Amino acid sequence: MTRKSIFGGLLAAIMMSGLAAAQNTEFGGTRYPQLQEIQTPDGQVAQFVIGQSAWGEVLSEVGLLRAEPASRDREIAERLYSVRDTIPPAFLYESARRFASFNPDQSVYVFLLARARTIYDARRCVDSTAVHGLPVMTDMAGAEVAALMNITTDGQITPRTQRMQAALDRLLSSNDIFNSTASPWWICSGSDSAYYAAANNAAMPQAEWLKGEALWPDIQQSVIRNIRENQALLAITMGTRELTEQP
Repeated sequence: MTRKSIFGGLLAAIMMSGLAAAQNTEFGGTRYPQLQEIQTPDGQVAQFVIGQSAWGEVLSEVGLLRAEPASRDREIAERLYSVRDTIPPAFLYESARRFASFNPDQSVYVFLLARARTIYDARRCVDSTAVHGLPVMTDMAGAEVAALMNITTDGQITPRTQRMQAALDRLLSSNDIFNSTASPWWICSGSDSAYYAAANNAAMPQAEWLKGEALWPDIQQSVIRNIRENQALLAITMGTRELTEQP
């Protein structure tokens, strides 16, 4: 069987899958990925990597949370945020989506925090294809968050632009980005190499999926640079900085 795109049509599939995530508290170590086949609503078959809180299991749990009624928005949003440092950042996209209904400023901040942590986790993966999970998670935040971040194209300052700038400023000043103790395995297991290991019933020693800790400071700096670049672009949009200015 050829590999169906692991990153396409995820939400509908995982909400129907019945996958049960096995909690995994080990940060590193050897992983034993497995494949789970899921029939999508259009009758196709998708394959997801599972095992030790892998990509497919985390997405399944996010999907189940997403199916909860809007009446639970505050409860779910605040609960997920309160445990943000011990859960994969995937769950923070759902927190951001729920916050959008009653606290737009917090929604945008949590979304940007989730995105920064996802980038950090993905860049710590040995296989660079893990970063393909980022747009999947961004989409899971939904139109609710996107509506808070749409910027006018006429260059005028809008509440949305100001909200995003304030969230980015808060993100850099909070020292919150790199506080997570959750394993990057959740997104590393969405990579091509994890898929092929699972297909071949092969174990993945830590060195095959997680970069050495000596490399992490440089990765952290790359994440910070990405945030500062976004700040600069917003400043240009807001007219508080010229395009030719340097950061």
